[in-house]
Amino acid sequence: MKKKVWHPVIGHPEIRFGQYIVPNFVSNSVAIQVDKQEFVIVSPGAPLLSDWPAQWRTSETMIHIIMPNCFHYMGVEKWRTEFPNHALYTSKAAIPVLIKKGVVKDAQEIHALEDKSPPLPDGYSILFPPGHRGSDVWFKKYNKQTKTSLWITCDSFLNYEKVSNQPIARAMQKLLGAAPGLKISQVIKWLLLDDKKSFKNWVLVQIAKDKPTTLIPGHGEIAQNENLPDQLQALILNRL
Repeated sequence: MKKKVWHPVIGHPEIRFGQYIVPNFVSNSVAIQVDKQEFVIVSPGAPLLSDWPAQWRTSETMIHIIMPNCFHYMGVEKWRTEFPNHALYTSKAAIPVLIKKGVVKDAQEIHALEDKSPPLPDGYSILFPPGHRGSDVWFKKYNKQTKTSLWITCDSFLNYEKVSNQPIARAMQKLLGAAPGLKISQVIKWLLLDDKKSFKNWVLVQIAKDKPTTLIPGHGEIAQNENLPDQLQALILNRL
């Protein structure tokens, strides 16, 4: 029996996430179902496309493709080809970078999320953390009853359960402080954050406001527990 690739998220029936390796590290794609044949896909990975369920491959299927920063675009072209009925989105600041890289031809091909949001289920909103060189975009799902949130972040946080079995990847994880457990790697701290103070102040306020108890990072495993807000706050204070 073929191993299931797209997995559910406990407590969030509209979400599925898939994992793939690029390069040598676990990366995540997140699918949010907004209608019977309509999905928002965050960081679509090319290796996951072959396992996308057949019932969602019809001519009516609409895919809203999100590039959550100017680095998460490697699988986009294959998803665009597979689903002609699609729309592209990223942050406003990432658009000129993606044009320069040849991911899109011009700004007419892609929506700036600050100006136009894809359709999202109730409770969802989009966050724009400051201080990111790659112009990150996060998604938030807020629960009014529990006053807690789910966060879909990009490269800010990593959550590898263990160090990689692959020698080069393992050495890099140890060198950069990227595993095991919930981490902010040295790459993020020194290369991808161009204003650490701005990001630190913003995210501490956002943690207190949102109380995220589910975190789907761009790389690694999902974190789900009631103590996650405290863990994230401690991580920010210790690393930044």
